[in-house]
Amino acid sequence: MATDESCRHFRELDIRRRSGLLHIYFQRRWLRRTIYELMRALDLANTDSTVQLVVLSGEFSAGCGGETEPLALKQGQENRSRLLGGQQKRKAVDGNDAEDMYIHEKAANFVMRSLAKKVLAHRKLLVAFVETQCVGLGLSVISMCDLVFAMKSSAFVPAFSHLDPCTKVGPIWTVPHIHWLLHLGDRADANTALYCGLVAGVVSDPQEFWHRIDLYSRMPSSSLLATKRLLLRPWRDLLFTELHEEGTPLAAQRRRLARSRL
Repeated sequence: MATDESCRHFRELDIRRRSGLLHIYFQRRWLRRTIYELMRALDLANTDSTVQLVVLSGEFSAGCGGETEPLALKQGQENRSRLLGGQQKRKAVDGNDAEDMYIHEKAANFVMRSLAKKVLAHRKLLVAFVETQCVGLGLSVISMCDLVFAMKSSAFVPAFSHLDPCTKVGPIWTVPHIHWLLHLGDRADANTALYCGLVAGVVSDPQEFWHRIDLYSRMPSSSLLATKRLLLRPWRDLLFTELHEEGTPLAAQRRRLARSRL
């Protein structure tokens, strides 16, 4: 694949383009910057008239804890600890845990709500290719794509234990994730995902998938877009509307009231 000049300025994603295809490859780690770059790459594909379809592939195990938490908000706590200086001020730091969590929930939900709206409203055909494990936020992202293909050896882990703690407040962007959690259970292989409808096809070799994508890229763009509209799952329009409403001041007030009753 020849790398286009507009695809060079990404640090966490490997973005490549050939003919009518934009390929977005996820590296080993997912950070918040990864999600920002994904949104920028989707915008790039939307504005490029030569791009007919977008493929997401690579590492989809995101949100397994530790340093790989893409939505984690740790830097604010670390900075406050340094400013207060030492163990004698530890109680003051701990006393702000509730505030930190509130800020974290708002920031994480805003980021993921923005990403979900970009994926659901994307004008090009979005295809995800899962080659190994799909965990946490990785599954949330692929479940909003138009088509998902998987290797026979791949696995899907929708369990909430691998998602960010902010999901305890039930943000709307988790709807697809919950949908597949109910269908797949805590873990599913590729054939189970195919049977339940998450996966459109299972392949035994990556070249089999890329050959199919090559055929897709040769189709007339009008045909691809018409097919994309037919592929839309029934809950997607409702989810898109809910995501818009969740970002309104009235929705924020309802969340504050709900939190005060806990």
